[in-house]
Amino acid sequence: MKDTLNRELQRICSHKRLLLAPLAIPVFALLFMATIFGNGTIEELPVGIVDNSVSPYSRQIILTAQASPTLKISTGHIFSNESQAREAMQKMEIYGYLDIPSDFSSSLMEGNQPTITGVYHNTMLAAGGEVKAAFVKVIGDFSTSLIASQGNLAGISPIEVETIAMPTNGIFSSTYNTSLNYGTFLAYPFFFIFFQIFILTFTVYIIGTDLSPQWLTPTQNSSAIRTLGHLYGSLAGKLLPYACIFLAQTLLANWVFFTVAHTPYQGSLLTIVLNSILFIGATMALGIAIISIIPKVSIAISIASMIGALGATASGVTFPVENMYPAFQALCSIFPVRHFILGYQASVYLNAPFALTWHTYAILLLTIPLCLCAAPLLRKAVKDGPAKPLPVMWGTSLVILGGTVGYCILYGLLYHPNIVTEVPVAVIDNSQTPASREYLRNLDATQQVHAAYICQDLPQAQSLMQQNIVKGIVTIPASFASRISQGAEAQFAVIQTTTSFLYYLTIQTGIASTMQQANNSLRLGTVQTLPLSQQLLLSQTPTVQYDDVTVYNPNGGYGSYLLPIALIIIIFQTMLMSGGILAGDRTTSPLKFIPILAGGYFLLSLFIVGLVPELFSLPALANRWELALFMALFILTTAIFTGAVTPLFKDPEEVMLYVPFFSVGLIFLSGSSYPINGIPHIWQIIHYIFPTSPGIIGYLKLNSMGGSLQHIIPQTATLLAQLLIYGSLFTLYLRKLSKRNNL
Repeated sequence: MKDTLNRELQRICSHKRLLLAPLAIPVFALLFMATIFGNGTIEELPVGIVDNSVSPYSRQIILTAQASPTLKISTGHIFSNESQAREAMQKMEIYGYLDIPSDFSSSLMEGNQPTITGVYHNTMLAAGGEVKAAFVKVIGDFSTSLIASQGNLAGISPIEVETIAMPTNGIFSSTYNTSLNYGTFLAYPFFFIFFQIFILTFTVYIIGTDLSPQWLTPTQNSSAIRTLGHLYGSLAGKLLPYACIFLAQTLLANWVFFTVAHTPYQGSLLTIVLNSILFIGATMALGIAIISIIPKVSIAISIASMIGALGATASGVTFPVENMYPAFQALCSIFPVRHFILGYQASVYLNAPFALTWHTYAILLLTIPLCLCAAPLLRKAVKDGPAKPLPVMWGTSLVILGGTVGYCILYGLLYHPNIVTEVPVAVIDNSQTPASREYLRNLDATQQVHAAYICQDLPQAQSLMQQNIVKGIVTIPASFASRISQGAEAQFAVIQTTTSFLYYLTIQTGIASTMQQANNSLRLGTVQTLPLSQQLLLSQTPTVQYDDVTVYNPNGGYGSYLLPIALIIIIFQTMLMSGGILAGDRTTSPLKFIPILAGGYFLLSLFIVGLVPELFSLPALANRWELALFMALFILTTAIFTGAVTPLFKDPEEVMLYVPFFSVGLIFLSGSSYPINGIPHIWQIIHYIFPTSPGIIGYLKLNSMGGSLQHIIPQTATLLAQLLIYGSLFTLYLRKLSKRNNL
């Protein structure tokens, strides 16, 4: 071990990139994830108003919407008809609009209940969910103001008015991230998702590029590996410097997130650090297993990068693993980041005691020896010497076909369930009355919520939540039925976990539906508890009904939202990897392979964007010729971008090492997962560097929203500007290469 360690230190000193990469790249990822979400709250989302009424009542609706911190309504986004609003939405100028009917004012004055329609799109799921919630609140606040005005005239107190408007009301709280801050939710887990990609591919790279007898033998003159103990000792000596660097990076990350960024945590810091150490060990062990089974470094790194990139899905941070097909739930269990995230959420989110979560850490610990069982296969690879490099065209074909087609199909299957339903919750019925039981039955009958456990008290329910068995707790107080009968507001408590925003939003939707159903039936009885004169006045008080219309992703499916984004990222990533492999070979001029790469990827992209939506029932609303034209521009720009950055790659393995790591972050930079106006200005500038940003938005406008070429003028202009800039850089590189070859 000592000899191997000394040799590896000498190797690091002679190859500065071996030290620079593990030091700099995770720090960059840390900086990126700690700052990309800005203040973490989605605010001032541009929306529109279709004011067909043009009345004092409709102006009051507009003022109520403008007062919402979530919404931003400019003068130019108050439309006279719905077609103008749809046009603005297809251009992504607005995320949705409220449609006020022409008879809105007259209906209110006649004592009727007009309906306002809220139209929003879920092409960008987070923004769509925020717009929907804000629209519901705007209409609710307006209706309450109408009842309050009449109540004041009738001498009814504000408390009574509130009770009439909402006979039952939920008091909501969460175990963690009470402000629903996206940065708090995503930043820490996604840093470690990035980190897994790098640790995995770097471990494969370090071993695979140095498969020689020297570092695995007792002496420089021996080529025999005498014992398994010596094999493992040599592996330890080789990887120890990098393991120390990775450990330092995790300690730095924990300090930045929990101290500098003030990310809240409820568990023990010691437990968090222990989880991080086990995560590093398990991930490096998995890397050893991959290179041991597949000693050809190009193939091994390609597989490692694919496994690492799938960590975002397998972790359960974005889409709950429990809602995947059973086979893929089992597949996710092989990812160390999955168990790391479970341990992190249990400790930080739920403050779960070690006695309830020890098995999560045990799995990470057991992963290390299980993966190391494959290490003896290295003995043959070392004895044979460095593996013959994979032919460049074979490596390129593997990336193109395996990466693009394999990625697309696999992601499609992982997300195919698409929506989250029947989220398990625990219920505590302290009332034990027909009213409380009916309320809970109606909640269980919703598509969103399943009352899976009936608990006697809160500690029992909290234990189920800490074990990640239930995602929420609904408590009905003992006074529930009596307060309803007395005409008083009957409150109930809801505690939710924010381990997944999809769980949180799904439970919210189910409870809101149940509460609306109950309140509609109870409101008349509540009014009847008032004096007759007040009953007559309030019975004539109109309220506004809200109708919800979702377009472009009507069921709010996660796969329908993410897969179109992933298709563009996959095309970009694999093209960059393929170009880097060909350029790293140094035997073929980029002038020759870049046009071939562009042409091949254009045909492949048409196959991908045509087949994948059909296979997985994704939106496919684009005109095929317009889509083909846009994809041709995107592919050409990406190809020229690839040619411009090829000087950065010294060998094909480096391409496999760096590109998958950075590709995941392009989703956040594109503005498709988090509104671009919500990220810091420096990242908004960097957003325009990569062809994926206009590529994703343009593709969504065309294929997911049914837009035309006129709707993607900004994205087309951006791609053309990038084409000009990167084309100039590529030309300069070709001239430099030509001069060097002539010399």
